[in-house]
Amino acid sequence: MSASAAIKQRLSELNMTQTELATAIGTTRQNLANKMSRDNFSAQELCVIGAVLGVKLVLLDNTGKEYNIEY
Repeated sequence: MSASAAIKQRLSELNMTQTELATAIGTTRQNLANKMSRDNFSAQELCVIGAVLGVKLVLLDNTGKEYNIEY
């Protein structure tokens, strides 16, 4: 699943709009929409978005070990 797809799914679960998310992370709706359409986020941006959405960014290796990404 792409980052954008995961964000859209979580927004739906929270009954939250992209505009509300953009406001919460301190950007414009248009900037967020552009990033979503290109699926172009930095790890730091994903951590900020995750904090708003109540999720975290995790790397998972082939053995199932998790590595939490935090900024």
